[in-house]
Amino acid sequence: MTAQKRNNRNCRAIKLFTGILMLALFAGILTACGVKKMQVSSITSGEVQLRGGKIQEVSLSAEETRAMSNYMLAGRFVHSGKTLYGSRHDEAGDPYLARMKFTAGEKGMYVRETETIEQKVDAQYLILRDSTLYYLRRELSSENTSIVRVAAPAGSEAKPEVLYAGPCDFLFGKGDRLYFTDASNHLLSMALDGSDVQPVVSDKAIYYPYLLTGDLLLYQDDADGESLHMRYLPTGFDMRIAQGRVCCYVVRGSEVWFVRADEQGSEKCRLCRADLNEFLHSFDPTARPDASFVFSIEESGNYMGPLFSINADHINASNYQVANLSDWQSLSDNAWQVGYRAACQYVAEDFELFYDYNEEGLITDMLFYEPNLKRKGFIEIYKYS
Repeated sequence: MTAQKRNNRNCRAIKLFTGILMLALFAGILTACGVKKMQVSSITSGEVQLRGGKIQEVSLSAEETRAMSNYMLAGRFVHSGKTLYGSRHDEAGDPYLARMKFTAGEKGMYVRETETIEQKVDAQYLILRDSTLYYLRRELSSENTSIVRVAAPAGSEAKPEVLYAGPCDFLFGKGDRLYFTDASNHLLSMALDGSDVQPVVSDKAIYYPYLLTGDLLLYQDDADGESLHMRYLPTGFDMRIAQGRVCCYVVRGSEVWFVRADEQGSEKCRLCRADLNEFLHSFDPTARPDASFVFSIEESGNYMGPLFSINADHINASNYQVANLSDWQSLSDNAWQVGYRAACQYVAEDFELFYDYNEEGLITDMLFYEPNLKRKGFIEIYKYS
């Protein structure tokens, strides 16, 4: 980013007899002219005043945090009422997109009926808007990708409609726009009908991008060692949040929680957290590109896997389910010891879904967990012959 030029003004000489009042006024003029470093100050609840505009403070609700968690888990499931949309597997083990009716009984959750939406596809980043399901489609036969939409209601005979054809990834929705990356890993957006494709970030490759507000984008920067970055979109000012390989990150309220690998290529990660609003109050998007900002990061002393999710007051991290966020540094409650590994796939207000893997890393079943009832068991979705 080009450094912001300071606005230098010529100030007339001030006579001595004007005294302290005029000196104070002169100091105020210098500050307004940019001679002193710009200060960031809170002006109203939920806003930070910056030169040239305002930035909305970060404050994600529990629902928004769940949506971000599911996005970081590749968005493989979404639900509405008692209908679950997501992947099932046929007898050969190939995935297909299905619409499932499920119910929660005393001993577990059961699928009552299933409708196939599309066969031989790996559907990711599912988004449900009103009566329309959007998703990123990976074809098993060719590995081609596209963004499609289809009518969500049961019994619909509508065929999936391609909105964007070509290499794409990291699909998410904000407001009335869909966001995704293209073949160059640049961030684009388009209307919900696939029209009005617009560039959002086109000067660098980005991964796992996620809009927190209309102005603030979090993403992983591979060119900077897969570190976590924040970008202020109106000016393009880019700032590293956390150095090192950041594998997954989720914002809860104003705190960003992330896992950071000890070294490149390592699957041993440590859970970290930091307050984004603390950062925003020292954030100057008009500063020089090499300007430095203080960002305090807390780090857990224990290892965990590269993926996790947050739901209300607890964290799911590989074999760990931490019941209370205040215990996050210990990860002491090893709640899932089923097979080789249980990996969270979807979090909702009333339930969570997990894949159960065997020692060969193959999915053997699906687990469910109901946080409010502290109940866990198996869901009858995956049945292999």
